[in-house]
Amino acid sequence: MATNKTKKQASKIDLFNHMDILILRKRSIGKDSTADLYRASSNWLRKFVKKRNLCLSEITPALVDDFIVYLQRLGSLKVNSVNSYVCAFRAMYNVITREHGYIPCRHPFAHIVIHPEKTTKRAVGLDVFERISALDLKDEPEMQKAADLCVFSFIACGMPFVDLAHLTRENINGDTLVYNRAKTGASIRIDLTPGMNYLLDKYSSADNPYLFSLLLPEGPVPHEHYKSLLRNYNDCLKEIGKRLDLPTSLTSYVSRHSWATIAYRKYTPVAIISQALGHTSEKTTRHYLAQLDQSELSKANILITGTVDNIVKRRA
Repeated sequence: MATNKTKKQASKIDLFNHMDILILRKRSIGKDSTADLYRASSNWLRKFVKKRNLCLSEITPALVDDFIVYLQRLGSLKVNSVNSYVCAFRAMYNVITREHGYIPCRHPFAHIVIHPEKTTKRAVGLDVFERISALDLKDEPEMQKAADLCVFSFIACGMPFVDLAHLTRENINGDTLVYNRAKTGASIRIDLTPGMNYLLDKYSSADNPYLFSLLLPEGPVPHEHYKSLLRNYNDCLKEIGKRLDLPTSLTSYVSRHSWATIAYRKYTPVAIISQALGHTSEKTTRHYLAQLDQSELSKANILITGTVDNIVKRRA
């Protein structure tokens, strides 16, 4: 067990060097989103101290307060972005101090209380997906594919873009789509509908194992390549939302939030919604969800997405 280091010893510990190590560590185990957040937080901190070196003992409550004020005064960052960078800074600081056996006299983040800002409502009504399904964008292939992916995500119980992009033929088991959520590892099973089959047939290619041919067919998927795909997808969705004059910005999250909201409004049991979304944070919920019959989820999905699926099916 590490002994507590003195302030003098902590003054020799280069904070940014150890932050870089943590970022690489996260990247090496596939936690790219966390690595990106850590890197962004570290970059803002570097700008705040004008790129000079920081040692562990210099991280005080006053420095943390000044850093928060610095981020807030930039004007370009939203409240929740500031919160995320501060939380990432705190997380890295905690790991570094723990690994070096350094216990400060006063924890620099002990007085910090994070107040999340309520985000803009991301859910839209069923009518929006009906309108997106009926769009004729054949002269704009990139926009058409974005619209189709958005609709597929909705029909597939709010499938996240990362899971949609990684779907392969191995995820098709007869008339069922089976995949594990990238974020939680939860196993999801969804009965394939005519609309889903139409979109899969439309975009699958013999030259690419990925059903929507979004990712490179060979080798590991570079994180930057995936981020570029997601960024382009969201740009197209934003433009589609503008053309439809939607009151809320259309993003990759909207399909997921909308499916859950519409399902809840149609009195679908929360347990079934949780199963469809792959939420596995509560052990009791996981235990209960494992006992649900697959047909219950299929019935719920048909009730929720039936009209949209029919519009897609008629295009076949």
